[in-house]
Amino acid sequence: MYSKFEWQGIFKIPEALRLGHDEVRAELVRATSMPGRVGEAAGRLAGLCLPHLEREEETVFPVFGLLRDLASGKVRPEMADILPLVSAFGAWRDSLDDDHRSTAPAIQALLLAAHQEDNREIVEFTYCLRMHERLEDEVIFPTVFLIGNYVQERLGI
Repeated sequence: MYSKFEWQGIFKIPEALRLGHDEVRAELVRATSMPGRVGEAAGRLAGLCLPHLEREEETVFPVFGLLRDLASGKVRPEMADILPLVSAFGAWRDSLDDDHRSTAPAIQALLLAAHQEDNREIVEFTYCLRMHERLEDEVIFPTVFLIGNYVQERLGI
């Protein structure tokens, strides 16, 4: 699911973000179809991750659609349309931390199941998923607020 901003063509969401989530989603779905402990653990993880990914796509991704213009110094009044998403993200931020805290044991359970079943692909996927969460926490999420603050400042809001 992608934001109404993308549907309306207001801001172009960076393809790298979309592809990253598509890859996580595809790997999760593939893992859930596996037999045994891996499939069971992946199913529990998917139940936590898939709604989380959708929320990010609705609130976080459109904000990043401004980056290219902002980096080149272009600020337009319609960029203020993104500010409610930044506010919504701010309200969601605490539950987002909870999401990451609850997915960490589910990722660990999938990793353990993958080791027990000697499934190297799923082991690698769990490491990638951990990196994905760290990237969000350390780079993506702070940048959402940075973009929002910058737009407000430049537009005098």
